Amino acid sequence: MEVHESLGKSARASLLWGGGFHFVRDIAQFGVMLVMVRLLTPEDYGSAALAQSIMGLIAVISFGTLVMHALQIRDPSAVDWQAHFTAAAVINTLLFGLTILVAYALSFTERYHSGALPLAGLATVFLIEIPGTLRHRMLETEHEWIRLRLLFIIGTLLGLGSGLIIAIFGGGVWALVVQPPLFGLPAAIDLFWHGRWRPTWSWSWGRYQATAQFGVTRMGSAAVLRGRQTIEQTVLAGVYDFAALGVFSRSIGLATLVAGRIGSLTISALYAVVTRTDHRSNQFRRIAGLVLRGVCWTTIPVAAFLAFSAEDAVALLYGRQWLAVAPLLPLAVAGVALAGITTTLSSLLLANNEVRLCLLIDVIAASVAIGLALWLIPLGVLVYLAALAGHGLMVLLITLTALIQTDGIARESLLPAFWPTFVASGCAAFTVGALRFMDLRSDLLTLRFVLEACVFGLVYLGMLRASFASALRELIQVAPGGSRIARGMRLA
Repeated sequence: MEVHESLGKSARASLLWGGGFHFVRDIAQFGVMLVMVRLLTPEDYGSAALAQSIMGLIAVISFGTLVMHALQIRDPSAVDWQAHFTAAAVINTLLFGLTILVAYALSFTERYHSGALPLAGLATVFLIEIPGTLRHRMLETEHEWIRLRLLFIIGTLLGLGSGLIIAIFGGGVWALVVQPPLFGLPAAIDLFWHGRWRPTWSWSWGRYQATAQFGVTRMGSAAVLRGRQTIEQTVLAGVYDFAALGVFSRSIGLATLVAGRIGSLTISALYAVVTRTDHRSNQFRRIAGLVLRGVCWTTIPVAAFLAFSAEDAVALLYGRQWLAVAPLLPLAVAGVALAGITTTLSSLLLANNEVRLCLLIDVIAASVAIGLALWLIPLGVLVYLAALAGHGLMVLLITLTALIQTDGIARESLLPAFWPTFVASGCAAFTVGALRFMDLRSDLLTLRFVLEACVFGLVYLGMLRASFASALRELIQVAPGGSRIARGMRLA
């Protein structure tokens, strides 16, 4: 019982500090985005998107994938950080050189040469990742949430601030390139300065074998996912141009920023807590059910509102010069929201020690997605986005079935996770639609968007409180500040 209470306290602290970090980061990113989308061109975003896709594909075999094994170990004192650092120094230095060579080769191509220099700049991520990511994982395994999130905030602000300055002074695509390398710099400094950690360069196959086996499997999953993204970006740029790729990436980017990240952020905050529980246990299944419910209850309404208010959202956040994004946004947000929920399920499956099953699902999902990209992108971006939404639903159902079959979640957890949010979101959308039909809307864009968001949110919460009080109460009880929220909603 004492262990359960300790894990619950750690989970709430992780969510609280993780939520605080993401709130600060989102506000900062939002403010910087409002400036940068007015200073950078679609070609800049397209070049950066291609470089990031190639970089992501190479990064699947980096130290960042291997070190995730530290979170699988139920006892954090058993993690061999010295072996991790030695492996990282060798692997990431080689990847740095490989990325430079790929960028050099890319510079000789006629269509893709504009992505060469951005890719070379992003290569520095591999060097900074060696100490930076090591420090992040150290703090995560020890559940030192405050220090971890502060380093995240400092890195984010450092990257955003540098990017904004470069954009203001006409640096173009480099405003986007400079941000990823700077994110890990504060953690790298903290490892050697505050942590006073020093490498001994020790390593042995016997100590690292389990990590390598885990890493190879996860690399396979990451490779097919990154390969899919790279092919998607390359085909889009080849069939159309970098401007079209920029519009597509902005539609996916806005959908991800508002709705698609909820699942990944939630599970990233809780993963180190979930992996402290015994897999296939009742406690694991209960946690999985609550995590899925929380992610669905936040992702689905946000996605519904964004799709319902696509044109206003694009005009407000990107400016009217980006209105070409608006027709793509409803389908983009559908696919992204489904993918966000699937990410949560896949991470729970991984935490349940089903590493090979995760790889199998990832290979199937990526293979189908690559086929869709090659087949449907030439037929039109809207056709492709509609297919991605269907693909997202298919992968969600497969992953959910796998989690049930491996005793990672109880079947009775599914109805409370999906049905209440569908009903409440539908009622909220109907209410906003009725207000529009009666022409009760402001002509001021910002005021109109904010008021509709408030109406949508109030109706949504009201429906949950009125019709699904017991499920709402159970979820609120495990949330940070849950007792106060419950009293405020008269659920206590």
